[in-house]
Amino acid sequence: MSKINVLSSKIYNRIAAGEVVERPASVVKELVENSIDAGCSEITVEIEKGGLVSIKVVDNGFGIERSEIKKTILPHATSKISSISDLDAISTLGFRGEALASIAAVSKLTIVSKTDFDETGVKLYAEGGENVTVADYPAVTGTEITVSNLFFNTPAREKFLKSDKAEEGEVTNIVARFILGNPEISFIYKVDGKTVYQSFGDGEESAFISVYGISAVMDCLYIDTVKNGIAIKGHIGKLSFTKPNRSYQSVFLNGRYIINSTVSSAVANAYSTYLMKRQYPFYVLSISMPKDSVDVNVHPNKIDVRFSNNQIVYGAVYSVIAKVLDGSSEALDIVSYCGYENAKPTERTDSFEKVAEKSEEPAEPQQFKKIEGLTDVSKIDIHHLKYTSYKPLAKQRDFSFNKVIFKDSGEQNAANADSIKTAADGKDNVADIFAENKAYLEKMEREKKAREESTGATDGNAVKPSQTEIKIERELKYIGQALNTFLIFDDGKDVFFIDQHAAHERILFDKFTEQMKNNAVDTQSMLIPYIFDVSPAEYEFLLNNLQIIRSMGVEIEEFGMQTFKVSSVPVILGDMNLKEFFSEILSDLDFLKSEKITDILKEKIAQKACKAAIKAGDLLHDDDIKYILKEIKSDLGLKCPHGRPIAIRITRTEIDKWFKRIV
Repeated sequence: MSKINVLSSKIYNRIAAGEVVERPASVVKELVENSIDAGCSEITVEIEKGGLVSIKVVDNGFGIERSEIKKTILPHATSKISSISDLDAISTLGFRGEALASIAAVSKLTIVSKTDFDETGVKLYAEGGENVTVADYPAVTGTEITVSNLFFNTPAREKFLKSDKAEEGEVTNIVARFILGNPEISFIYKVDGKTVYQSFGDGEESAFISVYGISAVMDCLYIDTVKNGIAIKGHIGKLSFTKPNRSYQSVFLNGRYIINSTVSSAVANAYSTYLMKRQYPFYVLSISMPKDSVDVNVHPNKIDVRFSNNQIVYGAVYSVIAKVLDGSSEALDIVSYCGYENAKPTERTDSFEKVAEKSEEPAEPQQFKKIEGLTDVSKIDIHHLKYTSYKPLAKQRDFSFNKVIFKDSGEQNAANADSIKTAADGKDNVADIFAENKAYLEKMEREKKAREESTGATDGNAVKPSQTEIKIERELKYIGQALNTFLIFDDGKDVFFIDQHAAHERILFDKFTEQMKNNAVDTQSMLIPYIFDVSPAEYEFLLNNLQIIRSMGVEIEEFGMQTFKVSSVPVILGDMNLKEFFSEILSDLDFLKSEKITDILKEKIAQKACKAAIKAGDLLHDDDIKYILKEIKSDLGLKCPHGRPIAIRITRTEIDKWFKRIV
């Protein structure tokens, strides 16, 4: 029989660290939660190299007494609960007493703290949870915790971490959620010495702006109501303001950021009838309910919760969001304001001025829409603003898409303008090409079966398009265009039908992929660069795939924290809607992480080729027809990028059978 060992604190702290401290973001989460519980009004978070070299969290809370500081790194030591009854109504973010002990076990930890009652501060230092020293130290009221060399004594854990930039993105995401969920606290967040976020603790609106920018406020509705005893408030995106994935969704329950399927499903279902495929709602919701109606002790990281009654929570959230989106009369009592345009200046000026005072770069007033209630636009932080109008060069090109002719024009190029402004609605998004093709083929199959049943024809005497290579052995003679869609040729032996749209799709796709293969994509510079912001998860994904995107002829580069700039695009895809293009690339990040980015981009190229190609119903001229025949290089057995044949061949024998010339 195996001997049962009672584990030492050194071992079980390491085990606990495995549950609590997954990565630098986990450390930041635990430390900031402790600062909030300490009643602070100011928090500063600083990280170096994604948090692996150093994490520092400073607050002005009530501090730790000298006699108590050693207990902070003991397992299951906490000031948040004292009896079992406290677990039934937890009101603090931290309560398990595992965080500092777990962090100390896998890092070099320094704690400097002072209370209002002590004349001097105290400093604790520990390495791997051991060799603990405590000494007097000069300090101001509050606590400063520095975590250095995270996982220095657990190399196995360290090797599973992502790149510094990826870990940085996770921390940035966590800090953004803390700012949104604690608008009464002033936050400063620095990465490698550079300030990324700064909020001023003066309310929800200011906190929201510090994370998402002023333009996001204009695209949101602010709701504030009570339903079934549950208080629900926050920003929800208008129907025109959607995102390509779920990373722009935040829910706070009694001040705690959570990821909960009950709430997320309620919001998603309320939006579902209004959104197209691969569109997701934007929202920052704060929910308050009785503490004894929710169990926060169901996840090691306290990221999920369990409600005593899921149906009540689901119903409350769903009904509130649905009423607002439906525009019912009850929405008037739920919506407090609809972006700047409907806001009263007296309600908003103060918080905006505080945001403005922190700006380092003046913006040009004429670049932005007038914002009611704001007297000096030039003071607004330029990093949070978007261009709203410009006059690019109009563009024409010949049928072969080999040339792009520019002419100066006073008219706005609608295609490029769409890549900078937010679309009025989601109906102009690119359709799901593959779904359309599948539906088309299924329709054709049904019609074929119906014909066979009505005429008694069988597959033996029906026209069977060739699914193999169709080589042209003789000179083709052009007969004509049928139904403004199919080009008809014969070579004296067989008759060929060419689908003009499918053929041109294939030509464009092959031309562009060949350019990509040879690193010779023809590009054109944009008159006004396209600048767009992304979430931390999107930032990581784009950063890891910049070279692949550049190989497409898209000149893209970082343009500040979580911001990218596109300066040029491929000539062949020059009229692409960049907002739409990147939304599609970034849709469903979980799927993208498991797939090759090159395969995803090929799909996007195929879609763009489809949009750019001539359409069924277009009347073609002789030069157009000669161009198509030349570019398919005498091989009619090709398929379009979506798998449909570009041509079929009907043999003389088959035609003779139709007319009973032969049997």
